[in-house]
Amino acid sequence: MSTYTLIKRIQKEIEKINEEIDIRIIKGLSYKALSKRHKFLSEELSSLKKEYAVSQSVYKVSKSFFGRVAQYVSVFLM
Repeated sequence: MSTYTLIKRIQKEIEKINEEIDIRIIKGLSYKALSKRHKFLSEELSSLKKEYAVSQSVYKVSKSFFGRVAQYVSVFLM
């Protein structure tokens, strides 16, 4: 599973948990377990977003670097 897909799944799970927490608050029930799950998923999401941002920036740098190298090589081969 790609990092992007995992980020989207975690975001959907957090939305579901938020809805369940809202319902429990309205009913006056405890939501302690859900809040722990929410905190865990939020931390995981934050970590994945940082990792995804770094991987995307590395990809862009390597892509542009190798693109430039290919341009120079093609000029010399002509």
